[in-house]
Amino acid sequence: MRIHSSKWTLLVLLGCLGPSDAAGQAADAAAFTVDDAIDMVRVSGPKLAPDGTRILFVKDELDWDENERKSRIWVVGSDGTGARPFTGSADDSNPEWSPDGRWVSFTRPVGDSDRVRQLFVLPVDGGEAVQLTRHPTAVGSYRWSEDGASVFFQANDSLPDDLEEERKKGDDAVFIDEGPNGQTRGSWNGVWRVTVSLAEAPLDATRVTPGPRRIGDYAPSPDGNFLVYVYRQENRRNAGHLSEVVLHTISSGEEVQITDNDAPESQLAWSPDGRAITFGAPDLETWELDQGNLYHYDIPTGNVRQLAADTDVDIRSYHWNPGGRSVEIVALDRTDANIFRVDVRSGEVEQVTHGNGIISGASFDALHRRVAFQHASPSAPGDLWLADLSDDSRVRLTDANPDLADRNLAEPEVVRWQSTDGLEIEGILYRPARRTSPGAAVLEIHGGPAGVFTRGFDADAQILVAQGYAVLQPNVRGSSGYGDALLRGNMNDIGGGDYHDLMTGVDAIIERGVAHPDSLAVKGWSYGGILGGWTITRTERFKAASLGAMVADWRSEFGAGFNFDVVRWYLGGDPWSNRDYWTERSAYSHLDRVTTPTILFHGTEDRTDTMEQSMNFFAGLRHLGVEARFILFPREGHGIREPRHRRTLLVEEMRWLQRYVRGMDWEPPARPDEAAEKDVATIS
Repeated sequence: MRIHSSKWTLLVLLGCLGPSDAAGQAADAAAFTVDDAIDMVRVSGPKLAPDGTRILFVKDELDWDENERKSRIWVVGSDGTGARPFTGSADDSNPEWSPDGRWVSFTRPVGDSDRVRQLFVLPVDGGEAVQLTRHPTAVGSYRWSEDGASVFFQANDSLPDDLEEERKKGDDAVFIDEGPNGQTRGSWNGVWRVTVSLAEAPLDATRVTPGPRRIGDYAPSPDGNFLVYVYRQENRRNAGHLSEVVLHTISSGEEVQITDNDAPESQLAWSPDGRAITFGAPDLETWELDQGNLYHYDIPTGNVRQLAADTDVDIRSYHWNPGGRSVEIVALDRTDANIFRVDVRSGEVEQVTHGNGIISGASFDALHRRVAFQHASPSAPGDLWLADLSDDSRVRLTDANPDLADRNLAEPEVVRWQSTDGLEIEGILYRPARRTSPGAAVLEIHGGPAGVFTRGFDADAQILVAQGYAVLQPNVRGSSGYGDALLRGNMNDIGGGDYHDLMTGVDAIIERGVAHPDSLAVKGWSYGGILGGWTITRTERFKAASLGAMVADWRSEFGAGFNFDVVRWYLGGDPWSNRDYWTERSAYSHLDRVTTPTILFHGTEDRTDTMEQSMNFFAGLRHLGVEARFILFPREGHGIREPRHRRTLLVEEMRWLQRYVRGMDWEPPARPDEAAEKDVATIS
């Protein structure tokens, strides 16, 4: 269903709070802080037991002193009671149930100096964990066979002992884009099979796939006699389209290649009767700019057809129903993600859950009567739930952050407006609860370009709202979740129509009386940083900018951090055949137009957008006399993960906005642990 609007449409989403409740919460609760965001507990990866009685999950908590987050495997009953750690080590990860539900498998590092992650199994009703594998390299993803007699797992190939010894001595030159290497050192890998024989464990595994290959996704057949997998014979960064799907007979090693095209494939699964294979791909022939499609390969006939061909939802994950007549998918529809059911024969799509917010990580019992999942909304960060699919009744399994009940969390609004060419654009608008007149506002731009702002929990937006900023998050052309037409709306036009979508959105919230035209800021990360950098070369209306992991100059990024989508879709051609366009659409080419005070953030190990891009943008601004600051984070990649780095980013961004948007000096409150230490020192 689609709701059409005039120039400006407003949908108020109050979730579980009525208007009077929301007002009362705003009056009584404390403001959400940077440290509230840093300290949040995360729960994820629910795994529902085959009989539906228990749920495994991973609980992730902050260790501030160690500057890291530590995860442990937990278990909880289907009624939400009895939650407890399931294993005793924070090193355990990747839990799965055995098909009969009697065992839980997981991986754990083994060894002294060179610790290698191996596969363990633990009886559900008590006992010691048993090491199942003794593989020379780390066990990666793994899958139980349906009869529970064996486990398939993925692992990197090991070097011969003499070559490994030479590498340790310094013979470690990387031959870029050769063999298993891409821009950094890589390894060939494969799929292996180990028998579940606890009396003889640990056992050596048997290799299933041939080499040398780079194996992506894989799935064993229901009878355990076949393996379907995706592979490549090189590891070049921009060559994902060279992957192909292969059907492998385990006993003989015979292989049948299912695809032979210019498109990347993933998300493999077998039909319950073993007669069909499903996989995800943008297209059957070429690498289209597409939200992703689900394809059905009939093994006896070799026919391939698309499932759910007429839907605009963005499929995130799927599971075959045990009856074989349907597939349950988790899909994003505009700003909400729910569970849908696809009829395999007709392709018709039925929506199963109807909640606001984002469902993810769906895990079903053996009969698909119940499903466990993570659900997040703007005021409820990612707790786990169990739903009965017959009546959609739900049980809450976790309350990971009970202290947030005492925080004033904003409920955003879904807003729509018309861009300059008449295209309807949708976005999410957060605004301070007590704002009665136009005030400070932040325009936030998502990454991608094919990212999307959703009605999940957004800690960064809540921090801004708590400091008195409205936040507009536009889903500009190029965003996912709105169908392929909008997704392709910025092909060969980045910085064109999407820039106008941003500006008309800002105009709309000014017209509505939410934002003051003299108190605007812009921020973004990745493509948000790219389009944000472009934006401040187009206009002087923003008083401050915060740009993270950006690209400023497309031509110089071609080899260092270049991604396939720039050549294929967003700019087209290359820096030589399309020289003028690549130059003209680079913010760096227009740096002399920038007057906006700008703070930049980047990780030193970022291979998606290299840190030199931010360095050059910063140096140029300083050279031109524009207020600028650049914070570089050691060890970090395309996202900032270390807790102390993350806090620095949030604090310095807020300090910058407060200074240049509001003309005030701002300091964050001391961390709770630091404040407690000061109190103790004062008493003593």
